[in-house]
Amino acid sequence: MDINNQTELELYFADHFDTVLFPVLADIYQSKADYVRAKRVCEIGLEHHPESVDGQFILSQAEMALGNLNVAEKLLKKVLEKIPSHQPAAAALPVLQEQLGRSKNTLADSWKRAKDVDPSNEFASDFLSPKTSKKNKKKEVIPADIMIEKASISPRLATFTLVHVLKGQELYQRALDVLDILEQKGENKKQIEAERKSIQSLI
Repeated sequence: MDINNQTELELYFADHFDTVLFPVLADIYQSKADYVRAKRVCEIGLEHHPESVDGQFILSQAEMALGNLNVAEKLLKKVLEKIPSHQPAAAALPVLQEQLGRSKNTLADSWKRAKDVDPSNEFASDFLSPKTSKKNKKKEVIPADIMIEKASISPRLATFTLVHVLKGQELYQRALDVLDILEQKGENKKQIEAERKSIQSLI
């Protein structure tokens, strides 16, 4: 079986719900912005393999894209409990928590973990570094929703995770803006186009 062939995988999965390959099929759906199918495949697969980190992470992304941010947060935490160094999960969690309005302490912990896992994460560096030289003065924090709605989005912050968060908040035009940036950065063209179609169908 060619695991890169969607049709072959679909036929195999239909006869083998207990296959460990379910994240592969879910990821194919995910890359085409077919989040409903990605979610369903993950849910079925996780019934048989509840400890699958790949399955939990892909499901978190699908839930995020479908606007279920609280569910996505719980799944990302599960992934990081099992693999604290899981870079995509560590990077996605604080972005999601910003939108959920989590406490400053919670955000600081999540950004610190993102930075520890990936020292090149400049968004984490921005959050963790005070913007003032006065030690006793608190850093001015702009609410995430205002920052995302009003401010320009830096190319280094543009990720598919951010696209999913923006979709979940019904900020469709901002999500399209992020996709434009991802295209300029040379990210996956098929996934970008699938995301665009998905968003435009919601507008």
